[in-house]
Amino acid sequence: MLVITELRRKNESMKKLSIFFCLFVSLLSAKAQEFKAVKISGKAINFNNSVEVEDMTEFKDISLSSNERFFVPDSNKNFSIQFKIAIPGYYRIGRNIIYISPGDDINATIDRINPTKSIFSGSRQIENTYLKLTPYPKQGSFLDGETGIQSSIAKTIDYILTKSKERSQQLDSIRRMVSPDFYRLESVRIKADIINSFMNIPIYYSWVHKTSTDSALMIQQQRDSLTKPIIAKLSKGLVDPLHLKLVVYRDVLNTILQNQPSTFSIPQKINDWFKASAIKQKAITLDNKNDLIALYKGIDSINTDVYKNAIASTIAQLTQLNQGDPAIDILFTNTDNQTIPLSNFKNKVIYLEFWATWCGPCLADKPKMELLKQQFKNDDSIVFLSVSIDDNLDAWKKYLIKQGVSKDEFIVDRNKLSNYNLLSVPRMILINKDFTIEQLYAPGPGNKQLIPLLTKMRLKP
Repeated sequence: MLVITELRRKNESMKKLSIFFCLFVSLLSAKAQEFKAVKISGKAINFNNSVEVEDMTEFKDISLSSNERFFVPDSNKNFSIQFKIAIPGYYRIGRNIIYISPGDDINATIDRINPTKSIFSGSRQIENTYLKLTPYPKQGSFLDGETGIQSSIAKTIDYILTKSKERSQQLDSIRRMVSPDFYRLESVRIKADIINSFMNIPIYYSWVHKTSTDSALMIQQQRDSLTKPIIAKLSKGLVDPLHLKLVVYRDVLNTILQNQPSTFSIPQKINDWFKASAIKQKAITLDNKNDLIALYKGIDSINTDVYKNAIASTIAQLTQLNQGDPAIDILFTNTDNQTIPLSNFKNKVIYLEFWATWCGPCLADKPKMELLKQQFKNDDSIVFLSVSIDDNLDAWKKYLIKQGVSKDEFIVDRNKLSNYNLLSVPRMILINKDFTIEQLYAPGPGNKQLIPLLTKMRLKP
């Protein structure tokens, strides 16, 4: 009991600065925005892992994922999740783009493999039914991968424009049933999808027609000569911070800006988004706390408060724990319902495996983990801890009984792992004998790099 009390005291002390910062950011945001709860419930079909309601607005590019927006379907594929938002925006479940406003109560049957078969009712039924047919930017939008490639560049362009007209007709058919903002954004999406389709022609055209490398420049030049006037016309009046809500708009924004008059001035909010997203892209490549803290200097030039607060929060999260930092203790529960602190394993190399019974890739790793344990079973300097984040205690225990394992098996509430930014599983963490972090994203149990790394770590004092 004394160990647990001391553990909690230390954890509270280490969290003070982070909590203060988060409260400060929350107070700043609350002055400008009122957050309201959103509820989404129904069935999640063909999902075999935890599911994220992924923010697809411009904040996707400057923030980290939130534990608040993850759910695990039950054995009957049912789910229910609530979280708060301040303004309407686009999110994604599986491959379905959905539109959500504060206060919405949405019922949905989401099919990960067949998104067009998803069914929506309740709030935003019209909008989200329409969005089932949203083109995928990463597949060339209206090109739909190689599907839209025709016998010539000119015919491929005609195909794209035909598909865009069909989409415009679908949007016009619901115009009186949706908000002006939604109609405006979806109109912009169609234009951005056309531009994105044009930009992807050389890639897919070369692949479908198996053209030579020497033909690449000729294909690009022909594409440019036919599409430049169209892109220039589409880009007119298209620069607006509101449009940043759309992924495909952000994908083609540089092209849109290149097609503005020379006297055109980029709106401050768009410039600020560029700055914030660049800082995030830099931040996620760093594992040194001092390098991350140095990024705060760039925040001073961001004038849009919501972007400034978001990127500051991102850096704060990333600097909570880094390589070389003392590991933050965690309370686990073992198969005998005993509470065991992570710090009990100090003075050993600790290999942490976070997993869940509903996670397919995790289950594929379990036999490899058992082989790893066997390989080092006579080595007291290394310990292998398997930690489940299951919500269902019985499902976890039944799995272990079926597999005939119990040693060094634990379960934990995933909400207690925020310091480790555990947003998905499987996830491996390596901790040194002195209880400092070696790797927050360690190699998996079947990775060839792991054994040499463990051998090196066990030789450290």
